[in-house]
Amino acid sequence: MGSFGEKTFRARISILGEFADRELEKEFAGQEMINSKKSVRSAALLLGVLYFALAAADFSRIGDKKVLSVFLLNRILFLAVSILFSFLLGNVKKPANYYLSITAYEITGAFFLVWTFFLNETPVFMLQYLNILILLLLVFIIPNRTVYTVTAALGISLCFHLFSSITGMAINDREFTASVVHNGMVIMLFSLYSLLINRYKRINYLDNKVLRRLSSRDALTGIYNRQRFEEELRRAIKHAQRYGTQLSLVLFDIDNFKAVNDGYGHLVGDKVLVEFVSIVATEIRETDFFARWGGEEFALILPGADKRDATLLANRLRDRICSTYINPVGQITCSFGIDSYRQGDDCETLFKRVDRLMYIAKQAGKDQVINGIS
Repeated sequence: MGSFGEKTFRARISILGEFADRELEKEFAGQEMINSKKSVRSAALLLGVLYFALAAADFSRIGDKKVLSVFLLNRILFLAVSILFSFLLGNVKKPANYYLSITAYEITGAFFLVWTFFLNETPVFMLQYLNILILLLLVFIIPNRTVYTVTAALGISLCFHLFSSITGMAINDREFTASVVHNGMVIMLFSLYSLLINRYKRINYLDNKVLRRLSSRDALTGIYNRQRFEEELRRAIKHAQRYGTQLSLVLFDIDNFKAVNDGYGHLVGDKVLVEFVSIVATEIRETDFFARWGGEEFALILPGADKRDATLLANRLRDRICSTYINPVGQITCSFGIDSYRQGDDCETLFKRVDRLMYIAKQAGKDQVINGIS
């Protein structure tokens, strides 16, 4: 439980602007997909509509009806592609497929745009090149992996210059060479921008992840803190109320812990707490919520567990704890209070009831497990 923060601080970002740790990169990509999906879908619809709206200009400048009909077909098809892309992207669940879909859409859009260049009777190279620059700007603005963005940009630029040179577009060698050099510089600058943005996003993601951990975890033991426990208890009670599921709460306190601090010092006391937490962590389920309430007092939220299940777990923990030697203190014991959610309970009523049961366990001689029916 204490390794979470260490892994985060060691995370390295590669030259491509991605986490070297593939699991961390996958986690980030999933969150990035959730954050950007709505805006990307909206942008695709907007681009499709704007591209189609240019048909109004086509009617005023194109006299040949056959050419005009091809222009209209081009714009209608891209609008249909944009609508289909926006719809399908909403159903994409995997980040890898999400980024590939965006790249495919960008390349498809470039195809439709370049197609219109060569439908003009006398296409002007530099004017069409400005359109390509606008397209490249859009490619680099839309969220994507840097490697996909750069690949798409290079592919679009290469195809444009290749087709320009073989289709007889009005162009001289000086303009063509200048556009190639200029285009290369633009892609380099945009690529650097994309790399820096992607690095910044990941650094920001790490910072937020650390902040979330610091705000929800106990600094000493690495388990959840009191604030996060209260949030989870509220959520668990709402779930139990809504679905009628079982829910149990266990509060337990290390007996005579003040004597440990007084006799051995607070550093040893901290060591005992850390080892104590590691013992408990090995005995509970992944679905159980383990938190430090404060000092030497701890809490377990057990979703799906009735009072009998919770009592069995508490007794197992009690046996394991009291049979473990913790150097230099020796053996320690705990007092447990247990109860389950009852109809009409809220966080306060359930917690107070379990807290009272733990107090009874203390008064009964400590090293006790007391549940709601005892």
